[in-house]
Amino acid sequence: MKTSAAAERPPAEGLVRALRQALRGAPVVAREAGFPRAWWRHLGEQGLLGLSFDLDGRGPRADWPTIARLAGGMARETGSLGLTLGWMLNEMLGRCVIGSAGNESERVRALLRRMAAGQAIVGLAVSEPDAGAHPKRLRCSARREQDAQGERWLLDGSKSHVSNGPAADVFVVLAVTADDGLRKAFDAFLVEAGTPGLALQPSAGAGLGTISAPAPAPAPAAAVLAPLQHAGLQFEACAVPAGCRLGAGGTAFDRIARPVRVVEDALLTSAVVGAMHAELDALARWLRPTQPAPALLRRLGALRLELDALQAVADQAARRLEAEGPGTGLAQFNAGSRRLLERWQAEFESLAATLDDLGDAIAALSRDIRCVLGIARSVGETRQFEAGQRMLLTEESDEVPA
Repeated sequence: MKTSAAAERPPAEGLVRALRQALRGAPVVAREAGFPRAWWRHLGEQGLLGLSFDLDGRGPRADWPTIARLAGGMARETGSLGLTLGWMLNEMLGRCVIGSAGNESERVRALLRRMAAGQAIVGLAVSEPDAGAHPKRLRCSARREQDAQGERWLLDGSKSHVSNGPAADVFVVLAVTADDGLRKAFDAFLVEAGTPGLALQPSAGAGLGTISAPAPAPAPAAAVLAPLQHAGLQFEACAVPAGCRLGAGGTAFDRIARPVRVVEDALLTSAVVGAMHAELDALARWLRPTQPAPALLRRLGALRLELDALQAVADQAARRLEAEGPGTGLAQFNAGSRRLLERWQAEFESLAATLDDLGDAIAALSRDIRCVLGIARSVGETRQFEAGQRMLLTEESDEVPA
């Protein structure tokens, strides 16, 4: 009897327990020490990387709701959004970009296996300096060339805010391959770190490297999302083989950049809720020996109850992602969810501001959460504007039909 891919997936509860056990036995991670490769390899050895990849034709081992749940658990267990986002990015790139390009080459299959084993770290390069990720303003280009060695592509231009940039072994790079003055065509290329013509540049701020980035960190000592690091890339006649192009020609922006933004936002909701649990847990531990007043206890309890409601919102985002894909409806849902998360965080910080000597851990986690909530803020504001505009353009009646 033939079973479906869903039937062959490990139960979500089992993966949650396995992740918790693996994290508690993982090498210690220091925020300031750079991306923790030993920690990454440990997760790969425990089978907890590449859960969303289809490595053998039988489908992924985890669907999006399970990935979201694991992201929330990782954020709460580690108290680190940087580690969580690095793990999330690996899952997103493997499933949505590299594994979905329709390229069944051995190069692609080998890269997915390395990613799942913890042997390769991949960065996504879309945004550019002074351009963000607006397709009309992106200028990094790739041109086809034929020589005695065969066909290849030459990349020229800059990329900014590439997550995992300093540690990445491979980059997925979006580049302009045609421009008729009205519309640009984009392709995605796999570029190995160390390829001649590729130079790594320090990044001025933090971002996820997919669509756009938040404001720069206040200072190196207060770097957000550590140990996840970011970098810029400079390409000068950087040659990549023709087989390194991913997917159908000219379709990369619509196929990768737009949907990945929505996927990322949907999964981020769970990750941020997990991080909020972590900072609230830390605050509760600090308060236990202080005999807080009833008013303070009510505020603390209200935050806890609101997190339960936000968890339901996060679960719904992941279920919609699995059922509908990264469409406009989910993008609008994500924009509304972001507003709820921002309000909760503001209330938490208002409560924390009344207390003294909370320690660096809570402050660092709050900075990370604020950074993540600031990612692609302009995209969310556009969604808000469009929603308000639709309300004025649509006549709605409160009357109940007879």
